[in-house]
Amino acid sequence: MKYLQILFLFGFTVFSASDIHQYKSVHFCSGKYAVIRTFTQGYKQLQLSVNPRTLQTHIEPRIQAEEHACTASPYATLLTRNNMSPYPLQNDGTVHIHKGITLTTDLCPSSKSGFEKGLYEAMISRFPNPVPVTLFITGRWIKKHPDAFHQFTQWEKEEKLVITWGNHTYTHPYHPKEALSKNFSLSKGYDLEEDTLKLEKLLIAKGITPSVFFRFPGLVSNQKAMQIIRDLGLITIGSDTWIAKGQKVKEGSIILLHGNKNEPKGVEMFLEILRKGNIKKLNSLDKVLP
Repeated sequence: MKYLQILFLFGFTVFSASDIHQYKSVHFCSGKYAVIRTFTQGYKQLQLSVNPRTLQTHIEPRIQAEEHACTASPYATLLTRNNMSPYPLQNDGTVHIHKGITLTTDLCPSSKSGFEKGLYEAMISRFPNPVPVTLFITGRWIKKHPDAFHQFTQWEKEEKLVITWGNHTYTHPYHPKEALSKNFSLSKGYDLEEDTLKLEKLLIAKGITPSVFFRFPGLVSNQKAMQIIRDLGLITIGSDTWIAKGQKVKEGSIILLHGNKNEPKGVEMFLEILRKGNIKKLNSLDKVLP
């Protein structure tokens, strides 16, 4: 205790191992990888890097290697596609994959207790483990549902699920009375970049490596919002199969369900599809793009 008091007396700051500091968005290539974030965790200098061929991310010590511009790659191709006109108000970005079927589940803020545990248990029972699933998660959901969040990490440790941790922003703003053009990430005064990075920092502090995949709250965006996400080095994912809206599963589907109990109809419909055996296999997003 005396040692800590001396540190504070002389102006030193004591960090815990999970503290994230100096979190910066960058964009350069170092060796074979694209570096998109640099930060300090505790006293470690780290970076979040992307394999530009496989789209997989990893956190590693910040290395002193020659920095250079990133060349053509599947990752660069997807970033370019994510910033091309037209810019629809809803469901911009990648909405379809070139093969197989991919399941994404959104974990938006919810006042409901628990989560759709039966959905994930059904997939674990139906498909060979670990089952690939993308969670587009929010910080507010994590904070309100720590036990559910722990269950996801436990399924990963037990190799029952292999989770791609997608970014759905920290707060997921929503104003019921506002038009879409002034709602969600387009809300007045909302800082999309800050809120996106805040979610990444929370995940890293909890021992999770964020992916490069991002989904806009409400699937609502415009040209400026798309540019912000692209400049953060993230790939926007929409959906061509929002189950609750009656969209049918087909080859190349990116399925959208809500795992937060806010849309039980879609979950019930999907479980019926599973019972009928209409889906033979699920693929991970980073395995089927671009």
